Amino acid sequence: MSDERQTTARELEEFAQAQGLRVEERTTLQLVSSALLSFFRTKPLGAAGLVLVVVWSIIAVGTVGSGGGWLGIGRYDSQDVFKIANPSFADDKMANALDGEPADISDARLRELLLAPEVYGELAQESGVLDDMLAYVEGLIETGTLLTHLAEDIDPAQIEIANGTITDVDDLLATGTNTPLTTASLQGPSAKHWFGTDRAGHDLFSRVTEGARLSLYIGFFATLIGVVAGTALGLVAGGLGGNIDLAISRLVDALLSFPPIVLLLLLRSVTEPSAIWVTLALSVLAIAPVQRIVRGAVIALREMPFVEAARTVGATNARIMMLHILPNIVAPLIVIFSITIGAFILAEAALSFLGLGTLDVSWGKMIADGRQFIVQSPWTSLFAGLALTSLVFGFNVLGDALRDVFDPRLRGTR
Repeated sequence: MSDERQTTARELEEFAQAQGLRVEERTTLQLVSSALLSFFRTKPLGAAGLVLVVVWSIIAVGTVGSGGGWLGIGRYDSQDVFKIANPSFADDKMANALDGEPADISDARLRELLLAPEVYGELAQESGVLDDMLAYVEGLIETGTLLTHLAEDIDPAQIEIANGTITDVDDLLATGTNTPLTTASLQGPSAKHWFGTDRAGHDLFSRVTEGARLSLYIGFFATLIGVVAGTALGLVAGGLGGNIDLAISRLVDALLSFPPIVLLLLLRSVTEPSAIWVTLALSVLAIAPVQRIVRGAVIALREMPFVEAARTVGATNARIMMLHILPNIVAPLIVIFSITIGAFILAEAALSFLGLGTLDVSWGKMIADGRQFIVQSPWTSLFAGLALTSLVFGFNVLGDALRDVFDPRLRGTR
């Protein structure tokens, strides 16, 4: 603060005290705390949305890294998945491969039969656990405990050795199918697995917390790119007008002419299945509506007296737009930003549900994977759906509350 402003503030305080008014010195932290308390008191639904957003953000950030991050929850990698489900899956596959082999089978023959990747099917390769699985089998062969392990050490036993022959006695995967039905699959919620497990035996609580990061990442950055691009186009079109406004408006009209889902599928079909490309595809959807809103606000503001005053003293168009008009449209941009994040999170889940999303863990993909088990094992889709609903609901009611706060005409109407 300059000396002149300090002097003015001091004079105002002295004048207020002379009038018998109490002057309170409040720090920035106190002002923010007071604003939050007022928001929680006057907008309880918006406050609930803010809490949901903050909680999911903490989960998304706090579970980054191996071992569950600093929260110790959520993150799983191929080794964790292997420990949860795939030893049983590997045991079943080994029993299938050993069916009919002689009881005195040699280690060389075991390696020939059991260390071939095709024994475990495409599932192991796609899940990223094939190397762990082969190392697990190799360890059993090295220690000479493989047959004992399959016949005696696990329950139920996978093989039976009688009359000099190995027989596969486990019927779970007796047909050699690649369907990942293991002894850990489709378990209900318990103390060990809070949200139960899916058909591959993955812990659903870990997958739900993992999916939060992808949803927030794509929702935030897609909205940020779209809002920034739309704001820039709106400022240029509304501020300069003329042919530039006409050209930009026709471009925006062309974008708006496509139904959102059709445009999204078109963009997705020509891009790779990665989070970056999904983010960029979604951001295109935000450009047109944001440009329309910003352009209308700029046209209304550019005839205001304070803009005319700036133009009179020689301010350039760029200076007027950046220093005089843009600060006056920040409030509606904040509202648009918060609401659009929720819409994009839902859009990403829809793409993943249709099989057009990323290869990462996604709530939409989890809901799609659990559809065939929804009657017998409803938790396979339920918790991912509840997580998606709560986060989108949080952003929507938060945006609605912010709109009421920033628009004086709506204050006190709810």
